[in-house]
Amino acid sequence: MASESTFAGEPQPWPAVDILEQYIAPSRIQRVDGVLRSRLGSVTAVFEDIFDPHNVAACVRTCEAFGLQDLHWIFSKHSMRTSSTVAKSADQWVNMHRYTGTAQAVRALKDQGFTILVSDLQASDTLETLPLPAKAAIVVGNAHDGISDEMRQLADARYILPMWGFVQSFNLSVALALTLQGVVPRRRAELAALGRTGDLPMDQMWALRRKWLEFGMTRPDLIRRELGDSEAIP
Repeated sequence: MASESTFAGEPQPWPAVDILEQYIAPSRIQRVDGVLRSRLGSVTAVFEDIFDPHNVAACVRTCEAFGLQDLHWIFSKHSMRTSSTVAKSADQWVNMHRYTGTAQAVRALKDQGFTILVSDLQASDTLETLPLPAKAAIVVGNAHDGISDEMRQLADARYILPMWGFVQSFNLSVALALTLQGVVPRRRAELAALGRTGDLPMDQMWALRRKWLEFGMTRPDLIRRELGDSEAIP
């Protein structure tokens, strides 16, 4: 019999029972299943030349906490550095996609059906009034320069994060959190109307589930082979 999550919504049965489940506490399996079924693939974040390791780690942690699965990083000027003390191991739960240029990243995202959203002090829409696309890619620039002129020209829509003080910008990770708070609940409300909590396709959830259940185990690849797991890497 296939294993099912008891998380809220209308969970579909997994394609099979993972052979490792016999060695894992039921509470952990339930936790993994619940997080997986609430994961979002239709909302993603794009980071353009963010190089400060604390900012990188804080952004990863924020995205993971909001349930985003895929993060996109553009490094045309800098390489990625992260701070493990800030990330709190959040990076192991998300997929990182790297690009060497802005145009390459935008083209890849648009080919996947994403609408590119950027913040702009001159925009007329807030996140409450901005039409929410079926697949939203939220762009974040670095703390010094913001997003590039190239990214601004390639973007599909703009929004403003209202500020009432003298400063003209939020801290990078704060701006990201405010943006996700304006987008993610709207998407989750749409999914809830369909009886769902997330929108990852089953094949992606199943692959992630196999990977996540292995975390904390010593040589899970050997265990799978010894138990005759047909999907184990030879």
